[in-house]
Amino acid sequence: MEQIKANAILEIVGSPKEHVEETMEKVISMIKENKDFEIIKKEISEPNEREFPNPSKEGEKLQIWSTLAELEVDFKDFYALTTFCFDFMPSSIEVLDPADLKIGALDTTNALNDLLARLHQQARVMLEYSALKKRLAKSNPDN
Repeated sequence: MEQIKANAILEIVGSPKEHVEETMEKVISMIKENKDFEIIKKEISEPNEREFPNPSKEGEKLQIWSTLAELEVDFKDFYALTTFCFDFMPSSIEVLDPADLKIGALDTTNALNDLLARLHQQARVMLEYSALKKRLAKSNPDN
């Protein structure tokens, strides 16, 4: 097992501004609770307001807030790094150290099986969504 140091960028987007700030605080707290990784440095940006077209009301804009956290994190091993990625879905990850990773078969197996489980879960969600959409269309033929 080889310790890994990486930079991660997390983004929280939503509304209102206070919700975005509170959610980022909760995410950072959840990261700190995990014994398999440790935050070494963190920088959290002030939330920025953005406007997006409202998909349900043409010509109307949605006010959305966004904040970024840039974290330097020490991970116990490669499996901890992949767990972090799955659980917190960073926008970006950059491995800083070591320059050459030596990944064992067990870490590779665990990471790949977690990836496959999540892909299967996403496929199941998409199938359920598609079936629900078809049922809704049948129950409301005017749309």
